[in-house]
Amino acid sequence: MYVVVAYDITEYEVRNKVADALKAYGLERIQRSVFVGRINPALLKDLVERLKRITKGANADITIFKVDRRAIDTAIRIGPPQPARKNVDLY
Repeated sequence: MYVVVAYDITEYEVRNKVADALKAYGLERIQRSVFVGRINPALLKDLVERLKRITKGANADITIFKVDRRAIDTAIRIGPPQPARKNVDLY
C-alpha cells in the first residue's frame, strides 16, 4: 500500500522527530510537511504507534492517507521538477 502523510506541528523538535521517523520508514518528503511512499500494513501500524509516542502532549496534527498505486501514478505536480524518487513517482 502507499501512504501520503501530512502534518502540522508547531514545535520544532517534535516536527523534526516526526520527519526523521517518516524517513526511517522509507517515506520520502515531497513538501515541507508531506511525505509519500510505499509501506506494508505491519510497518504502518508500527509507524502510527511511533508517531503517537513522538507527538504525545505536543500541538500536532498528522493525517495519513492510504492510497493505491493509481493515485500515485496519476498525481499532478505543479512547480519545479523534483529529483528522482526511489520509492514513488509523481508527475
